[in-house]
Amino acid sequence: MDHTSEPLPKIFLNGSFIPALHAYEYRGYIIATWARPESMNRLTSIAIVYRRDQLGSLIQAKRIVGDLFESKEQAEQHGIGLCKEWIDNLIELNTEQPQRNKATA
Repeated sequence: MDHTSEPLPKIFLNGSFIPALHAYEYRGYIIATWARPESMNRLTSIAIVYRRDQLGSLIQAKRIVGDLFESKEQAEQHGIGLCKEWIDNLIELNTEQPQRNKATA
């Protein structure tokens, strides 16, 4: 048996574990992020972009799985950055689309 490895924390053994989410509003969208534990010292950046429907309910627009990090804060900040980039690209595409249609008409 390898004595250098440590037992996994309870978080890995509890299938009903729900991570704490941090939510941010950006350009009319809601971004929720968390850090998913992968090992004792590595966490994956997870983020979801939500939009509101006509009745005000939140609808998932995009789920992004990022890179591995050594700290929860790094993973969450990375997720926020990925979501902001995705939202910016989406908005840019939506504002360019009508101009392209006018140019080809």
